[in-house]
Amino acid sequence: MDLPQPLDPLAKTALWTASMRAREHRRVDRLFSDPLAETFAGDEGPRIMSQFEEHVQPGVEDPALAVRTRFLDDQLLRLDADGVRQFVFVAVGMDSRAFRLEWSPDVLIYELDRPALLSLKEDLLRDIHPPATAARVPLGVDLLADWAGPLRTTGFDPGLTTCWLVEGLLYFLEPHERDVLLRRITDLSAPGSSLLADYVGQTVLDSPGMAAWRARMAEQGHPWKSGSDRPEEIFAPLGWRIKVSAYGDPDADYGRWPEVTVAPGLSGTRGRYLVNATSR
Repeated sequence: MDLPQPLDPLAKTALWTASMRAREHRRVDRLFSDPLAETFAGDEGPRIMSQFEEHVQPGVEDPALAVRTRFLDDQLLRLDADGVRQFVFVAVGMDSRAFRLEWSPDVLIYELDRPALLSLKEDLLRDIHPPATAARVPLGVDLLADWAGPLRTTGFDPGLTTCWLVEGLLYFLEPHERDVLLRRITDLSAPGSSLLADYVGQTVLDSPGMAAWRARMAEQGHPWKSGSDRPEEIFAPLGWRIKVSAYGDPDADYGRWPEVTVAPGLSGTRGRYLVNATSR
């Protein structure tokens, strides 16, 4: 399928991610089901995935995406069961959780991302008409500008307990951009709200084993720009109580992490994190 609007390089990573989710969906031992992923990836997603893996990870399938997706699925459904009804997916990309997870009937999901990417997503959804399991409000915004105002005008209530999902985004931001985004989220969060995110250690980013990865990401126009070896120091000053799980921990393994490699001959690092934070 030809893209109806040009996507910038960072937005195209959503197609790549959808392609990896489609590959996981095809596995007999899949950690999650995502029947929409192949449609969302289109023709461009597999091309991006194969071109990247041929240059950086020949013969290696890094399980981080599958583990991350399953971990966040589990946390989202736990919060739903605990009574949270307002969710905001920041940089939602081609995420299909509003269709593939079993939500409570009154859950409302706000989906934030670049207007061109959300326009493509809506076009694809109109073509296939999948049944949604939650009400959703797509909102095209610039996450580095004022997105809080447009979010509130769509009906978002900052007085309600909210779950924020910030997946696959923070390391694409400069530290000051990351901090501004997190402050805006904090300002919109009622006490007891949750924030789910993933991040990468700065030591890992700076390691020789990541050099080829970072170089290829930069060549493609979407470099990884920041990391932290102590994510607690980013979230705690904003008033979040944070639990950090490293990939490979008992709650972030799912049988996929033992003896993992990220490149031929390079063992998988535990310096990648999944963040589960609660607003004080």
